[in-house]
Amino acid sequence: MTICSHLQLTTDAAMTSDSIQTRDHLKELTDEELVERAVDDDYEAFEELVERYRDKAFRLAFSMVKEEAEAQDVVQEAFLNAYRKLDSYSGEAQFGSWMYRVIVNAALMRLRQRGRRSEIGMDDVSPSVDEEHGAFSEMPTWRMQGDEAAEQQELREQIFAAVGELKPKYQAAFLLREIEGLPVAEIADVLELSEGAVKSRLHRARLHLQAALEPYLGRDESITD
Repeated sequence: MTICSHLQLTTDAAMTSDSIQTRDHLKELTDEELVERAVDDDYEAFEELVERYRDKAFRLAFSMVKEEAEAQDVVQEAFLNAYRKLDSYSGEAQFGSWMYRVIVNAALMRLRQRGRRSEIGMDDVSPSVDEEHGAFSEMPTWRMQGDEAAEQQELREQIFAAVGELKPKYQAAFLLREIEGLPVAEIADVLELSEGAVKSRLHRARLHLQAALEPYLGRDESITD
């Protein structure tokens, strides 16, 4: 059986009682314990990791590449890359952060291959910084869920369009924070940046979204968490 056959994103419906017991046992293990077993060629352990992160991987990939077929390709490539590089996982960061990094890198590679259209030069947008303390001024935070207005089709389309205009490096930070709900410290691990750099990218992304969505939300309506 080839490695790729073990990385399929769906499992066979027919399973022996032994395999069911094995899978139940694997579900009780931590990510790190599964990694240790997968490195020792325990394919079922890796399949359990795939099962745990498959939906998150697809959601993040789709948010970045915007096309279902490409998102599926990105996820497949990300898991293949993760399998090949499992022995490089040091355990210093959470496995989830490491996995997100692999997914983001696969999506960014796909975007580079495709070539981005209509990217916004966010480096030209200056965030408000407190020079004395080096801190960002208060800026409304953003959530793409929970807002009744966001249920309106036109607004949803504008939201996705505005996010899609961000450069990949800003988009990745924004999606990890606002879609996946990762804290800044974990995003810093995923993107291999300082926390300050992550805050800067988030701030710039929100500046663009605030401006892009103002005609739909109104000048007095803030983009709130």
